[in-house]
Order: sequence, then C-alpha cells, then structure tokens
Amino acid sequence: MYDLIIKNGFVLDGTGEKGFQADVAVRDGKIARIAPNIDEDASRVIDAAGLTVTPGFIDCHSHSDSVVLLGTDGYNFLEQGITTQLTGHCGSGPVPAYPNLFEGVRQTHGEEKAQEMYRLCDNFASYMKAVEQCELGTNLAFYASQGNIRGRVMGFKMGEPNDEELEQMKDLMAQAMEEGFLGFSTGLVYAPSIYAGTRELVELAKVAHAYGGNYTSHIRGEGLHVLDAMKEAIYIGEQSGIPVVISHLKVKGHQYEGASVEMLKLIEDSVAKGITVWADQYPYTASAAPLISQIPPQFAEGGNDKLVERMKDPALRAEMERAVFEDYETFESNIYGAGYDGILIGSAHMTPQYVGKYIGEIAREEGKKPFDVVCDILIANNGVVSAIYFSQNDSDMLRIIKHPRVMAGCDASEHAHKDREQVGGGHPRGSSTMVRRIELIRDNHLLEPEAVIRNLTGLAADVAHLEGVGYLKEGMAADICVIDYDHVKANSDYIHPFRKNEGIEYVLVNGKIAVEHGEATGVRNGRVLKRAK
Repeated sequence: MYDLIIKNGFVLDGTGEKGFQADVAVRDGKIARIAPNIDEDASRVIDAAGLTVTPGFIDCHSHSDSVVLLGTDGYNFLEQGITTQLTGHCGSGPVPAYPNLFEGVRQTHGEEKAQEMYRLCDNFASYMKAVEQCELGTNLAFYASQGNIRGRVMGFKMGEPNDEELEQMKDLMAQAMEEGFLGFSTGLVYAPSIYAGTRELVELAKVAHAYGGNYTSHIRGEGLHVLDAMKEAIYIGEQSGIPVVISHLKVKGHQYEGASVEMLKLIEDSVAKGITVWADQYPYTASAAPLISQIPPQFAEGGNDKLVERMKDPALRAEMERAVFEDYETFESNIYGAGYDGILIGSAHMTPQYVGKYIGEIAREEGKKPFDVVCDILIANNGVVSAIYFSQNDSDMLRIIKHPRVMAGCDASEHAHKDREQVGGGHPRGSSTMVRRIELIRDNHLLEPEAVIRNLTGLAADVAHLEGVGYLKEGMAADICVIDYDHVKANSDYIHPFRKNEGIEYVLVNGKIAVEHGEATGVRNGRVLKRAK
C-alpha cells in the first residue's frame, strides 16, 4: 500500500525530456513508482487531471539561513512550489558570528535571543547541529558566507590579510566544507565582504574547490562596472578551478539597458574556454538590500555601529552624500542608481510609519533633505533597515531569464505569516519568484515547459551537487509539485508583496503534503541537505 498516489497528471520529470502522462506513487518519503496507471491502494489519492506534476522547485539563492533558527516555517517558499532552498548567499549569514551581527534579532526578539543566536552560530559545526534540530518547512543546503569568515578574523577592517589571518580564514573555510556546505559566497558590495581582494578570494576558492564546492558571488558592480565585476568572478574560477555562480544577474541602471547582451556572451565565451560559469536571477526589475549597505564602505570601517555614529556628524554626513553621488565609479550605490523617489522602505522595526513609503516622499512630508532622511531612519533603527530600489530594465531581465545557464533564485528569506493584503513591508520575490518566472517565460513564449521545469529542478540540483532531489524518479525524495502550468499567476507586487499565488495546487516535501489547494498546511517535513561527496 502506498502513502499517496498522484493520478492522471502530466509529468515533467526535471530532465528536460518531453513530458508524459503518468501516475506517481509515494511511500516512506520517497517516489516509489511512476507508471501510466497505478491501481494499488493508497492512503490518499490526488487527482491531477489537467495539471502538471513536477519535482519540487529549488531556490538557488535564499537568505533563510538566519531566520530558520527563529522558528519560521517557510510558507512563503512552499506556496510558490519551493521544496529546497540553497542559502547563505551574498557573503552575509549567521556563521561564524562576530560582534553586533544579530542587532536585528535583538530589536525584534530581545537580547536573550540575540545571545542565543550568537552561541548557536559560533562555528560551522554548532550551526549545522542547531539547524538539524529545527523543524524545517523546506529542505535547506548552505553556502559559507565569506563576509562572516573575514569578519570573524579581521572585523570591519580594510586591506589585505596578513599570512596568519589568511590561514585562519582558509581554516574556517575548510571547517565549513567538512560540515557539508556547498561552497562559499561573497557579497562584494557589502562590508565586510567588500574589503576582500581578488587574491584572498582565490585562496579561499582553492580550499572550497578541493572539497568539490562552488563559488557564488554578488559581484562588485551590476551597472557601470558589471562586465569587469563578472570578469573578476570568472578569474577566481579560472585560477582555482572552482565552478562559479554569479548571483542575481542583472543590469542596474536604466542608462545601461542592453548590457545583458555582452554579459551573457562573456559567460558563453568563458564556458567555451573550459571555465564553469552559471548564474541565478530573480524576475523583477527592483532589487532589495539593507539601506546601510548603500553608504560607501570606507565609512563602515570598524562596523556598522561605527557607521551609524558617523552619520550623526554633519560634516561626515555631507561627505557620505558627496561620495554617493560623485564617486559612483568607485562604489555603485543604489541611492545614486535609483534616486530618492525610487527607494521604497521595506522594513524598519523602530520606525514602522515609514514602511511602504519612498525616501523622496518622506523628505517632502517632513521638510527634510532626502539624504538626511536616509541617515535619520538608519540612526533610529541602529542601522537595521531594508529597502527596495527601482533601477532595472524589462528587456535585460527577459533576455537573462531565458538563458540556459541562468537558474532561479528568490534572493529572499522565510518570514512570519503576513496579512496577504498588507501594504509594503517586503519584496514580491519572497512570495512569488518561481511563479512569476514561469508566468513571464510562458506568456512571452521564451522556452518550452520542459526547459522551464528542468531549470527549476534537476539542473539546480546538479549544479549544487545535491543528490536525491530535483527529479521525479523512483527512489528519489518525494519533493513534488502539482501545478496548473497554463494558469500559474503571481498576484503579489511591490505594494502588496504577500498576496497569494495562483496555480500552485499541491506541494509535497519528503512525501508529506505541505501545500494543499495553494495554501500551506503547516507541515514541516524539510531536512538539511549536504554537498554530495
């Protein structure tokens, strides 16, 4: 007897091969049988007539590695079909911990919880043990965050490490890889990750590559310097041998529209030379990032708490604004790229009255200079503010989305359950990336469904070196989506980022129904996944 049979569905199995009609049977968390007609008994039968049955989607770029320790259930990922998150991106994560890392946790959950987080995240082994004890909504796999490694060894200090410091960082990288991490990530626009030079990153990449890991990078520039920034990431891959994944590939800046042609050619040319290069992308033309990260990094030396203090000095504040707008070739701030009327406050725990408003709008309401608004909000929130930046182009996004070496990533984290009609407070990519990706590709006739599902499932598993997920095959984990492919629709947007999607009917995680008729059931049946050896 089976635990569950999905009958009469059209199967896209994650291989990219042509779809077929079949039933799928599940037993003990695994796919037990796939056949044209399964007549045996089952505890539950789902009729998938007229629907498409696929492997669970894999989010190649998540930031849930901190919040899962706070008890989140991943509903916003599950309801868009995601059963596995690859997290720990952009060089920023919870482990290894360093001073003031958990200021946001302190604000929202109190000092005791912040101290507990610091203890659990002291090292890669303690962190992995803590996550394995959590009840997870989705499967999770982890990249080691280079910014944390550098922060642990050097703090927020600019300049190259000395030999002893570099060896300490390499030792930490080896510890992460021993724990089954997928590789490592950088965020080369965020302090302290930004302070790393290319040589340092090559040395870390050699360590990760020796264990079969990947290198994923939020590169140093995504507008004026995007090609040079991509070349640095590819150079690191070439020098170390490590496969490279360029994070959330985009063209930032309306004035650079069309740059994606050269960017994609650079990837293709590099692959032709034998360098392994991939990318991930979210299907939106607005990004999101901490507001404090948009201040040039020289002002953050010593830590973000020091940066917040410096903002209180009128002379330093004026110099920060000058650097944002006059030194754009050195540091590409989204304040410059989006403009004050293109920056939407996403979260600000201490000043909730600003959430859902634009910086320019607040400035006009309060009779302030816009940059003073930026600084005052950051000071009031001890530096913990997220914002959305409108600075990209549809044409580049659509060109990138259909490229065979570009995978899907939400660039978001799990969050507490929200009122679906809440105004502001998040980015729609956290609720609808996978749904919007399918919708855009389908409606613009960019790829066939087999290729779309391959990208979201089997390909993502292969690139990350994950075994047992990503395919509908007998013996694989029963991570399964049942979707109405032709009617999948994302209802979330920048004003209402938590609205429910359409077309995601059922989602199974390791054989348990985690989404039924589009709604998360509360089932937590995820597990920690480690790099295949």
